[in-house]
Amino acid sequence: MLDFREKVVVITGSLRPMTRQEVIVFLEGRGAIVQNYVSSQTDILLAGHKQLDLFEPDKRSKKYEAALSRIAEGQTITIFSEEEFFNFVKKSQF
Repeated sequence: MLDFREKVVVITGSLRPMTRQEVIVFLEGRGAIVQNYVSSQTDILLAGHKQLDLFEPDKRSKKYEAALSRIAEGQTITIFSEEEFFNFVKKSQF
């Protein structure tokens, strides 16, 4: 099971079926620190199903690109898809 305690989490893209605020409340309730930007402290990037550019669906958001850049520089950032995250949420309800 995922452990979010004291992990710095950044959300990018839109999430469904939960709102961004519901996701933030869920994460903070499990001890996560939610930030709006990727930094040297970022541990987890939660990537929603829609990125910012609807005309270029293969283009990633600035947060996603920043995370990939930091990973390439050696920082450890785990990227979770929306599907992976919501599977965790469902399992945590039991």
